Amino acid sequence: MCRLFGLIANKSVDVEFSMLKADVKPFRNLGDERNPDGWGIGWYENNKAKIFKEGKSAVESEKFCSFAKDVRSNIIIVHVRKGTGAPPSEVNSHPFKYKNWIFAHNGSVDRNYLFSLLKDEYRKEIKGQTDSEVYFYWILQCIEESKEVIEGIKKSIDEIINNKNYTGLNFLLSDGKFLYSFRYSKKTLKYYYSLWILKRDPSEFGLLEFISKDTSALLRSKALKGERAILVCSEKLTEEKWEEIGFGKLLIIDPDLNIKEVGLV
Repeated sequence: MCRLFGLIANKSVDVEFSMLKADVKPFRNLGDERNPDGWGIGWYENNKAKIFKEGKSAVESEKFCSFAKDVRSNIIIVHVRKGTGAPPSEVNSHPFKYKNWIFAHNGSVDRNYLFSLLKDEYRKEIKGQTDSEVYFYWILQCIEESKEVIEGIKKSIDEIINNKNYTGLNFLLSDGKFLYSFRYSKKTLKYYYSLWILKRDPSEFGLLEFISKDTSALLRSKALKGERAILVCSEKLTEEKWEEIGFGKLLIIDPDLNIKEVGLV
């Protein structure tokens, strides 16, 4: 299974701690033999979407660490991949980018069926062989047709569920302003496709009583910089108070870090 990580903050930040130094489980470690088929990072630079991807394991990549330290953005999405048929390669690694949209997925969908529903303008943008990339363009097409993001996402999800040929639909999506996070899978796989959220406000020093010395030091440093952030991840990376995202729920996190929850299923 793939693993997802997303962050939205009130200012440009890096993800070095979450990727490399988290006290429970650094995200890079999730790219071991369980998810060896590629990794990628997406972010925004001068309000324009950027991605970097490799078709190799994150733990074997010489570039993973430098990107974790050097990329700074209000929104960052990172993914480690376990392939479900398409071979390891740069184009098959997540996240995917179209205009200012960035997307990463955990699960599988019916690639051929969704491809048959796509307009030519989206079909021609597909570069790899994954079902996830087609899923991305299917969501974008539904958003375009609905002229509203939440309604478009719901339309795309309903079609997939009605078709019944899927395992997990978990995704992270951003347009450069908002971070969207969705969790859903076949009920028999509900706990396999986990997704967690963490609201990190280091100015709330009462939180420090519940976490490790290393994380306390990190939060004190971030408090001095006035940094606040919300993290979404497939697994809990630290000893902080992560909350499980509800099954069938779409979270919409705005630039002021307000969270809206919508039940799509």
